[in-house]
Amino acid sequence: MPFDYTNLDLLHADDFHDFSQWHHEGIGEIAAAPDGGMRLHCLGSRQGREACMAFFRPTLPDQIAVEYDVRIRSHGGLMINYLAMRGLNGEDAIEDRDKLPPRTGVMADYYDKRKGLQSLHVSVSRFNDGGKHTGASNWRRNPGSGLIGYGVDPIQEIGRWYRLRVVKDRGHGQLSVDGKFAHCCLDRQAHPYPVPDYGKFVFRLIGADVAADLRAFRVWRVALSEADHKQMWKNPPPNYDHSA
Repeated sequence: MPFDYTNLDLLHADDFHDFSQWHHEGIGEIAAAPDGGMRLHCLGSRQGREACMAFFRPTLPDQIAVEYDVRIRSHGGLMINYLAMRGLNGEDAIEDRDKLPPRTGVMADYYDKRKGLQSLHVSVSRFNDGGKHTGASNWRRNPGSGLIGYGVDPIQEIGRWYRLRVVKDRGHGQLSVDGKFAHCCLDRQAHPYPVPDYGKFVFRLIGADVAADLRAFRVWRVALSEADHKQMWKNPPPNYDHSA
């Protein structure tokens, strides 16, 4: 079931007049979109391999909502949203790269425990390498890429704008698209690592030839009533990993 998170403080806003707030990693490019905003472009790759990674430089706290508009320009891949990415010992994923194992942008760099990073991530616009939409959208917990939630992928059309809202609240993640609840996750802390808390927000765009145009990026501090929190844990959503 969806929960109604109240926007409190606007923590960050970026309309992409420049890209100084973003750190590029992996392959592809961050560039200006033809009609305004920021374009991520990944070319000549495939799932699991090097991707176009865009790290939002500020460190974000827990209990936030990230909102933005996105338009996918081809069937050639998928997009992942990472939340709370940081080192397992508190390292900054950008500033402390010299303290962490080297990364080239392959998927394992962000979920393999040997790379020393934690995060929560949710995938959208999931086209396979053959250009066919998979229909699914997954929430995963890192390190380990453990499945903690899933649902129908709400982004299946190419060339149209969608408004995404991704909430991160302790062990709860919630995705809404165009103002409608899509799906959620609830992490029961059965993993050997703590639930991801604070850290970076990161886009990952992967595929043979895929571009994503982005605009109106916002980060809000959010709150949920204690009554709703109790209800959440008492009646967990049906689409979380029951083995967790």
